[in-house]
Amino acid sequence: MAPEPTSFLGETWQLVGAVRRAMGVTLKNLFRRPVTVQYPTVKRVYPDRFRGILALAYEPDTGEEACIGCRLCELICPPQVIKVEMLKAEKRNYAKTFTLELYSCEFCELCVQVCPTDAIIMLKTFDLATADRREMLLDKDRLHALGLQYPPSWATGNRLRDMQAPPKAARGEGKAEGKAEGKAE
Repeated sequence: MAPEPTSFLGETWQLVGAVRRAMGVTLKNLFRRPVTVQYPTVKRVYPDRFRGILALAYEPDTGEEACIGCRLCELICPPQVIKVEMLKAEKRNYAKTFTLELYSCEFCELCVQVCPTDAIIMLKTFDLATADRREMLLDKDRLHALGLQYPPSWATGNRLRDMQAPPKAARGEGKAEGKAEGKAE
């Protein structure tokens, strides 16, 4: 039985117990394999739902730019790092300019969620490190190049909206509940 913690011996006994527990954790982990990934030479495998940097996509059917310049991404962006100018054309609108200040981006993916054409996407990479902050100011051409260079994440605007929508009731459940409520009244 340990002495009371208010005495000198009690406090010493608590200190010895704490050191013993800490050394036990150290000894337990001493012979484990290291988990450090040697980053530049060894690439880490990302999970399926990993979402990294932002990029602009092309339409898969036509190969045209998917962005229609609607500016919804600019309007919803909390730190206001997206700037878009629309170019009106005969068939459809395009983004004349599209700039993204990636150094101030919060990666909240609100811009991805509101995009009606799935033009702005998140990629399965974060690897855009640089020593010059000006290289993190991405224009439309660089965003398109990133979209072609790295694999896209699963998170597109339509998929994220579908995931957040309430589940739909089965066909038989809704009718059976309505009949049961009608009889109860």
